[in-house]
Amino acid sequence: MSKKLIIIISVVLTLIVVVLVGFYILNQTSNGTDGEPGGFKNFFPFGGNNTPAGTTNISTTTEVAQTGQKNFTQKLRNLSVEPVAGAGTLDIKAGTSVRYIEKATGHIFEVELFSPNQNRISNTTIPVVYDALWLNKNNSLIARYLKGDNQTVDTYSLTLKSVSTTTENTISGIVYPRNITDVSVFGTSVFYLIKNSDSSSGFISNFDGKNKKQIWSSPIKELLSQYVNTKTIALTTKPAQNIPGFLYFVDTGTGQVRKILGDVPGLSTLVSADTNSILYLEEGNDVGISVFDQKAKSYTKMTPVTFPEKCVWSNKTKNVLYCAVPREFLNGESLTSWYKGLISFSDDIWRFDTTSNTASLIENLSNDAGQSLDVIKPILSENEQYLVFMNKADNTLWSLDLLK
Repeated sequence: MSKKLIIIISVVLTLIVVVLVGFYILNQTSNGTDGEPGGFKNFFPFGGNNTPAGTTNISTTTEVAQTGQKNFTQKLRNLSVEPVAGAGTLDIKAGTSVRYIEKATGHIFEVELFSPNQNRISNTTIPVVYDALWLNKNNSLIARYLKGDNQTVDTYSLTLKSVSTTTENTISGIVYPRNITDVSVFGTSVFYLIKNSDSSSGFISNFDGKNKKQIWSSPIKELLSQYVNTKTIALTTKPAQNIPGFLYFVDTGTGQVRKILGDVPGLSTLVSADTNSILYLEEGNDVGISVFDQKAKSYTKMTPVTFPEKCVWSNKTKNVLYCAVPREFLNGESLTSWYKGLISFSDDIWRFDTTSNTASLIENLSNDAGQSLDVIKPILSENEQYLVFMNKADNTLWSLDLLK
């Protein structure tokens, strides 16, 4: 081999090594070395735990959903083609609008329920958001992301902000503590639980992470939360068949804890906004739902049987709630199996009146949808004209006009 050829090969190899080293250094810098969550940071220019490090400008584009033009006048409407992670409603003068975030891409859309309009208001990619809770009049959301190890959970607070022009928005975000086990929201406030090695801790804060305050500490680690109103957090032990469950109310100001229900096998709950009425499921050898009236200290059994997770209390009509009710027979193992994804249901929508202890069927979902819908995350619009929910089978988003 000639001396000239050896020199050329050496130069090429040196250049390759320099490029590889440079790529490695840049990759390490982008992933962070300070122990902060990675996840979104590779796709979104967020800062540390307390303050945003930057924002991203995005173009606002208008897209009419594949189903939007055809079915916006129908009683039951399919709002999304792709799976979503969560949605929120907002009433404006013209009617009700819905914002949602796509599960796979993190793109944010706004749908008008009174028209065929669907606007994509963010095209920033945030891959694989598995859960999202909307707050602050649909201008903010808590987005949760499961990392590649399928164990680490990153939680982010995202805020949409309009700028002076009408052609773009900005999104800013902050990183919440890692491995939050449960989150609930109310107004502009957030409650979240962190599981420690031998206990759980609960904190409230503004949606931007400020004014953080601990209000809960307990050896009980497996809990689900509901931010009921400005003064009350409801904490329920995670349901398991024949395992005694407990419901606690925590005062958001003082941290005072009250036990409301206890020793109920397989307990699952949904608390009304005034905290007086509590819909709860008992999952023992048999399964049943009841309403506990705190003032009267009375219990009323309700039929047909469903899960509190499929229900939402009315804020306009006292003691009324709307529930998705499975057509299938429910037994003592149904809720646990449903949680695990071992079974699914075909639901209809019912209206329950707990004062008169009556229930009426208001929508046969599968007839209008042309498919079975297994309802999760039901919410009512502020004017209570619409019930918005997701289908557990494919995470698509739907709305039901309750006035039609």
